[in-house]
Amino acid sequence: MNLRQLEVLRAVMKRRTTTGAAHELGMSQPAVSNAIKHTEEQLGFLLFDRVNNRLVPTREAEILFAESESLFQLYEAMRRRTAQMSSGRIGHISILLTSELSESLIPRVLKHFLANHADVHVTIDVVSLEGVLNGIETGVGDLGFAMAPHSRPGLIYEPLRDVPMVCVCPAGDELATLAFVTPLDLQGKRLIVAPTTGRLNAMVQDAFSKGSVRFAPQIEIRFMNIAARCVAAGLGVALVDALTATANNFGDLRLLPFRPAIPVPVFAIVNKGRPTSRLAKHFIRSARTQIEVIAAELGAIADAQDPSEAADAEGTRV
Repeated sequence: MNLRQLEVLRAVMKRRTTTGAAHELGMSQPAVSNAIKHTEEQLGFLLFDRVNNRLVPTREAEILFAESESLFQLYEAMRRRTAQMSSGRIGHISILLTSELSESLIPRVLKHFLANHADVHVTIDVVSLEGVLNGIETGVGDLGFAMAPHSRPGLIYEPLRDVPMVCVCPAGDELATLAFVTPLDLQGKRLIVAPTTGRLNAMVQDAFSKGSVRFAPQIEIRFMNIAARCVAAGLGVALVDALTATANNFGDLRLLPFRPAIPVPVFAIVNKGRPTSRLAKHFIRSARTQIEVIAAELGAIADAQDPSEAADAEGTRV
Protein backbone atom coordinates (compact mmCIF):
# COMPACT_ATOMS: atom_id res chain seq x y z
CA MET A 1 0.00 0.00 0.00
CA ASN A 2 1.15 3.52 -0.68
CA LEU A 3 0.57 6.53 1.56
CA ARG A 4 -2.42 7.77 -0.42
CA GLN A 5 -4.16 4.40 -0.16
CA LEU A 6 -3.61 4.42 3.61
CA GLU A 7 -4.97 7.97 3.76
CA VAL A 8 -8.14 6.89 1.94
CA LEU A 9 -8.51 3.84 4.19
CA ARG A 10 -8.20 5.95 7.34
CA ALA A 11 -10.72 8.51 6.10
CA VAL A 12 -13.30 5.84 5.27
CA MET A 13 -12.79 4.13 8.63
CA LYS A 14 -13.30 7.41 10.50
CA ARG A 15 -16.32 8.51 8.44
CA ARG A 16 -17.83 5.06 7.80
CA THR A 17 -19.07 6.26 4.37
CA THR A 18 -17.30 6.97 1.10
CA THR A 19 -19.23 10.23 0.83
CA GLY A 20 -17.87 11.48 4.17
CA ALA A 21 -14.37 10.34 3.30
CA ALA A 22 -14.58 12.07 -0.08
CA HIS A 23 -15.55 15.34 1.62
CA GLU A 24 -12.61 15.05 4.04
CA LEU A 25 -10.09 14.24 1.31
CA GLY A 26 -11.38 16.62 -1.36
CA MET A 27 -12.11 13.73 -3.72
CA SER A 28 -15.24 12.55 -5.48
CA GLN A 29 -17.25 9.72 -3.94
CA PRO A 30 -16.67 7.38 -6.94
CA ALA A 31 -12.92 8.05 -6.70
CA VAL A 32 -12.91 6.97 -3.04
CA SER A 33 -14.93 3.84 -3.81
CA ASN A 34 -12.62 2.94 -6.68
CA ALA A 35 -9.55 3.52 -4.51
CA ILE A 36 -10.85 1.14 -1.83
CA LYS A 37 -11.82 -1.47 -4.43
CA HIS A 38 -8.41 -1.22 -6.12
CA THR A 39 -6.62 -1.53 -2.77
CA GLU A 40 -8.63 -4.62 -1.84
CA GLU A 41 -7.81 -6.22 -5.20
CA GLN A 42 -4.16 -5.38 -4.76
CA LEU A 43 -4.00 -6.79 -1.22
CA GLY A 44 -6.12 -9.84 -1.93
CA PHE A 45 -8.53 -9.39 1.00
CA LEU A 46 -11.49 -7.21 1.92
CA LEU A 47 -11.07 -4.05 3.97
CA PHE A 48 -14.79 -3.42 4.50
CA ASP A 49 -17.98 -5.41 4.69
CA ARG A 50 -20.96 -3.69 3.10
CA VAL A 51 -23.87 -3.78 5.60
CA ASN A 52 -27.06 -1.74 4.97
CA ASN A 53 -25.22 0.80 2.84
CA ARG A 54 -22.60 1.23 5.54
CA LEU A 55 -18.96 0.22 5.44
CA VAL A 56 -17.95 -1.96 8.38
CA PRO A 57 -14.15 -2.35 8.73
CA THR A 58 -12.79 -5.89 8.71
CA ARG A 59 -10.27 -7.02 11.30
CA GLU A 60 -7.53 -6.58 8.66
CA ALA A 61 -8.55 -2.96 8.14
CA GLU A 62 -8.48 -2.30 11.88
CA ILE A 63 -4.95 -3.71 12.11
CA LEU A 64 -3.76 -1.53 9.21
CA PHE A 65 -5.42 1.51 10.78
CA ALA A 66 -3.68 0.96 14.12
CA GLU A 67 -0.30 0.20 12.57
CA SER A 68 -0.43 3.35 10.43
CA GLU A 69 -0.99 5.70 13.40
CA SER A 70 2.70 6.39 14.01
CA LEU A 71 3.29 6.91 10.28
CA PHE A 72 0.61 9.57 10.06
CA GLN A 73 1.81 11.23 13.25
CA LEU A 74 5.21 11.58 11.60
CA TYR A 75 3.61 12.81 8.38
CA GLU A 76 1.63 15.46 10.28
CA ALA A 77 4.75 16.56 12.16
CA MET A 78 6.63 17.01 8.88
CA ARG A 79 3.72 18.97 7.43
CA ARG A 80 3.74 21.32 10.40
CA ARG A 81 7.51 21.68 10.27
CA THR A 82 7.53 22.67 6.61
CA ALA A 83 4.72 25.15 7.28
CA GLN A 84 6.78 26.72 10.06
CA MET A 85 9.81 26.96 7.78
CA SER A 86 7.67 28.59 5.11
CA SER A 87 6.33 31.18 7.56
CA GLY A 88 9.79 31.92 8.94
CA ARG A 89 9.07 30.58 12.45
CA ILE A 90 12.15 29.11 14.08
CA GLY A 91 11.05 28.86 17.71
CA HIS A 92 8.88 25.74 17.96
CA ILE A 93 8.24 22.95 20.42
CA SER A 94 6.00 19.93 19.87
CA ILE A 95 4.48 18.33 22.97
CA LEU A 96 2.67 15.01 23.35
CA LEU A 97 0.68 14.23 26.48
CA THR A 98 -2.18 12.17 27.86
CA SER A 99 -5.70 13.51 28.25
CA GLU A 100 -5.73 14.03 32.03
CA LEU A 101 -2.56 16.15 31.97
CA SER A 102 -4.09 18.28 29.20
CA GLU A 103 -6.72 19.48 31.70
CA SER A 104 -4.69 19.69 34.88
CA LEU A 105 -0.97 20.38 34.64
CA ILE A 106 -0.11 21.47 31.09
CA PRO A 107 -2.39 24.55 30.72
CA ARG A 108 -0.68 26.07 33.77
CA VAL A 109 2.76 25.08 32.50
CA LEU A 110 2.01 26.58 29.09
CA LYS A 111 0.94 29.89 30.63
CA HIS A 112 4.14 30.03 32.70
CA PHE A 113 6.31 29.05 29.73
CA LEU A 114 4.80 31.54 27.26
CA ALA A 115 5.19 34.37 29.76
CA ASN A 116 8.93 34.05 29.08
CA HIS A 117 8.78 32.73 25.49
CA ALA A 118 5.99 34.75 23.91
CA ASP A 119 7.12 34.21 20.30
CA VAL A 120 7.55 30.44 20.47
CA HIS A 121 5.09 28.34 18.47
CA VAL A 122 3.78 25.43 20.58
CA THR A 123 2.07 22.34 19.21
CA ILE A 124 0.21 20.12 21.69
CA ASP A 125 -1.21 16.73 20.76
CA VAL A 126 -3.33 14.71 23.21
CA VAL A 127 -2.84 10.96 22.68
CA SER A 128 -2.78 7.69 24.59
CA LEU A 129 0.18 6.75 26.79
CA GLU A 130 1.48 4.50 24.01
CA GLY A 131 1.05 7.40 21.61
CA VAL A 132 3.21 9.60 23.84
CA LEU A 133 5.99 7.02 24.08
CA ASN A 134 5.86 6.11 20.39
CA GLY A 135 5.78 9.74 19.33
CA ILE A 136 8.82 10.74 21.37
CA GLU A 137 10.71 7.60 20.36
CA THR A 138 10.10 8.19 16.64
CA GLY A 139 10.79 11.92 16.80
CA VAL A 140 7.21 13.03 16.13
CA GLY A 141 7.26 15.14 19.32
CA ASP A 142 10.06 16.99 21.10
CA LEU A 143 8.73 16.44 24.60
CA GLY A 144 6.20 14.15 26.26
CA PHE A 145 4.36 14.15 29.59
CA ALA A 146 2.78 11.13 31.26
CA MET A 147 1.96 9.56 34.61
CA ALA A 148 3.44 6.22 35.65
CA PRO A 149 4.71 5.26 32.17
CA HIS A 150 6.48 1.96 31.57
CA SER A 151 10.18 2.08 30.74
CA ARG A 152 11.65 2.09 27.23
CA PRO A 153 15.40 2.00 26.58
CA GLY A 154 15.25 4.71 23.90
CA LEU A 155 13.68 7.31 26.20
CA ILE A 156 14.82 9.48 29.09
CA TYR A 157 12.30 10.00 31.91
CA GLU A 158 12.71 13.28 33.79
CA PRO A 159 10.87 12.97 37.13
CA LEU A 160 8.74 15.99 38.02
CA ARG A 161 7.00 14.90 41.22
CA ASP A 162 4.94 12.14 42.78
CA VAL A 163 1.28 12.99 43.33
CA PRO A 164 -1.10 10.90 45.47
CA MET A 165 -4.11 8.91 44.39
CA VAL A 166 -7.35 10.22 45.88
CA CYS A 167 -10.93 9.05 46.05
CA VAL A 168 -13.42 11.25 44.20
CA CYS A 169 -17.06 11.03 45.24
CA PRO A 170 -20.20 13.20 45.06
CA ALA A 171 -20.48 15.71 47.90
CA GLY A 172 -23.63 13.96 49.14
CA ASP A 173 -22.12 10.48 49.25
CA GLU A 174 -21.62 8.80 52.65
CA LEU A 175 -17.88 8.63 51.89
CA ALA A 176 -17.74 12.43 51.92
CA THR A 177 -17.98 12.43 55.73
CA LEU A 178 -14.76 10.42 56.13
CA ALA A 179 -11.31 11.91 56.79
CA PHE A 180 -9.78 9.38 54.40
CA VAL A 181 -10.89 6.37 52.37
CA THR A 182 -9.56 2.81 52.49
CA PRO A 183 -10.28 -0.17 50.23
CA LEU A 184 -12.70 -1.47 52.87
CA ASP A 185 -14.78 1.72 52.60
CA LEU A 186 -15.18 1.15 48.86
CA GLN A 187 -16.81 -2.26 49.18
CA GLY A 188 -20.28 -2.16 47.67
CA LYS A 189 -19.53 1.02 45.72
CA ARG A 190 -19.53 1.21 41.92
CA LEU A 191 -15.82 1.76 41.48
CA ILE A 192 -14.25 3.54 38.49
CA VAL A 193 -10.54 2.94 37.88
CA ALA A 194 -7.80 2.92 35.24
CA PRO A 195 -7.68 -0.05 32.79
CA THR A 196 -6.34 -3.37 34.01
CA THR A 197 -3.41 -3.11 31.58
CA GLY A 198 -2.06 0.08 33.17
CA ARG A 199 0.37 0.64 36.03
CA LEU A 200 -2.11 2.81 37.95
CA ASN A 201 -4.55 -0.07 38.08
CA ALA A 202 -1.80 -2.41 39.28
CA MET A 203 -0.92 -0.02 42.12
CA VAL A 204 -4.56 0.21 43.20
CA GLN A 205 -4.96 -3.58 43.02
CA ASP A 206 -1.93 -3.96 45.26
CA ALA A 207 -3.46 -1.61 47.84
CA PHE A 208 -6.67 -3.66 47.90
CA SER A 209 -4.67 -6.87 48.18
CA LYS A 210 -2.71 -5.55 51.16
CA GLY A 211 -6.00 -4.69 52.84
CA SER A 212 -7.41 -8.17 52.09
CA VAL A 213 -10.27 -6.53 50.18
CA ARG A 214 -11.61 -7.92 46.92
CA PHE A 215 -10.86 -5.58 44.02
CA ALA A 216 -13.92 -5.52 41.77
CA PRO A 217 -14.20 -2.30 39.73
CA GLN A 218 -17.26 -2.01 37.50
CA ILE A 219 -15.97 0.67 35.12
CA GLU A 220 -12.48 0.97 33.64
CA ILE A 221 -11.54 4.17 31.80
CA ARG A 222 -8.25 4.94 30.10
CA PHE A 223 -8.08 8.64 31.04
CA MET A 224 -8.61 9.70 34.64
CA ASN A 225 -10.25 13.03 33.73
CA ILE A 226 -13.05 11.02 32.08
CA ALA A 227 -13.35 8.94 35.27
CA ALA A 228 -13.86 12.14 37.27
CA ARG A 229 -16.53 13.27 34.80
CA CYS A 230 -18.32 9.95 35.32
CA VAL A 231 -18.37 10.58 39.07
CA ALA A 232 -19.81 14.05 38.43
CA ALA A 233 -22.52 12.35 36.35
CA GLY A 234 -23.47 10.13 39.29
CA LEU A 235 -22.02 6.89 37.94
CA GLY A 236 -20.02 5.92 41.02
CA VAL A 237 -16.80 6.83 42.83
CA ALA A 238 -13.31 6.87 41.35
CA LEU A 239 -9.70 6.53 42.37
CA VAL A 240 -7.73 9.10 40.40
CA ASP A 241 -4.49 11.04 40.69
CA ALA A 242 -4.67 14.29 42.64
CA LEU A 243 -3.62 16.41 39.64
CA THR A 244 -6.69 15.29 37.72
CA ALA A 245 -8.99 15.54 40.73
CA THR A 246 -8.07 19.19 41.34
CA ALA A 247 -8.58 20.42 37.77
CA ASN A 248 -11.68 22.21 39.14
CA ASN A 249 -14.05 21.45 36.27
CA PHE A 250 -15.82 18.31 37.43
CA GLY A 251 -18.73 19.79 39.37
CA ASP A 252 -19.53 19.43 43.07
CA LEU A 253 -17.20 16.61 44.08
CA ARG A 254 -15.39 15.72 47.29
CA LEU A 255 -11.72 14.71 47.21
CA LEU A 256 -10.56 12.35 49.96
CA PRO A 257 -7.09 11.01 50.72
CA PHE A 258 -6.76 7.31 49.90
CA ARG A 259 -5.01 4.99 52.32
CA PRO A 260 -2.66 3.23 51.96
CA ALA A 261 -1.02 6.10 50.08
CA ILE A 262 -0.31 5.47 46.38
CA PRO A 263 2.30 7.85 44.94
CA VAL A 264 1.86 8.42 41.20
CA PRO A 265 5.05 9.60 39.45
CA VAL A 266 4.72 12.30 36.79
CA PHE A 267 7.44 12.46 34.12
CA ALA A 268 8.63 14.62 31.28
CA ILE A 269 9.93 12.35 28.50
CA VAL A 270 12.55 13.02 25.84
CA ASN A 271 14.35 10.96 23.22
CA LYS A 272 17.64 9.50 24.47
CA GLY A 273 19.18 9.58 20.98
CA ARG A 274 18.52 13.27 20.31
CA PRO A 275 19.85 16.33 22.17
CA THR A 276 17.13 17.93 24.27
CA SER A 277 16.41 21.37 22.81
CA ARG A 278 16.79 24.57 24.81
CA LEU A 279 13.04 25.17 24.58
CA ALA A 280 12.25 21.65 25.82
CA LYS A 281 14.53 22.19 28.83
CA HIS A 282 12.78 25.47 29.62
CA PHE A 283 9.38 23.80 29.31
CA ILE A 284 10.45 21.03 31.71
CA ARG A 285 11.65 23.71 34.14
CA SER A 286 8.24 25.39 33.93
CA ALA A 287 6.56 22.02 34.52
CA ARG A 288 8.60 21.44 37.67
CA THR A 289 7.69 24.89 38.98
CA GLN A 290 3.98 24.48 38.32
CA ILE A 291 3.62 20.97 39.71
CA GLU A 292 5.15 22.20 42.96
CA VAL A 293 2.63 25.07 43.01
CA ILE A 294 -0.20 22.58 42.51
CA ALA A 295 1.21 20.30 45.22
CA ALA A 296 1.20 23.22 47.66
CA GLU A 297 -2.43 23.91 46.75
CA LEU A 298 -3.34 20.29 47.39
CA GLY A 299 -2.43 20.84 51.04
CA ALA A 300 -3.47 17.92 53.21
CA ILE A 301 -4.31 15.68 50.27
CA ALA A 302 -0.88 16.05 48.69
CA ASP A 303 1.51 16.13 51.60
CA ALA A 304 0.02 15.83 55.08
CA GLN A 305 -0.79 12.65 56.91
CA ASP A 306 -2.52 12.54 60.28
CA PRO A 307 -0.22 10.79 62.78
CA SER A 308 -3.29 9.09 64.29
CA GLU A 309 -3.53 6.93 61.17
CA ALA A 310 -1.31 4.36 62.80
CA ALA A 311 -2.17 1.57 60.39
CA ASP A 312 -1.86 3.69 57.26
CA ALA A 313 0.50 1.31 55.49
CA GLU A 314 -2.14 -1.43 55.56
CA GLY A 315 -4.99 0.93 54.66
CA THR A 316 -6.98 0.16 57.84
CA ARG A 317 -8.64 2.47 60.35
CA VAL A 318 -7.75 3.01 64.02
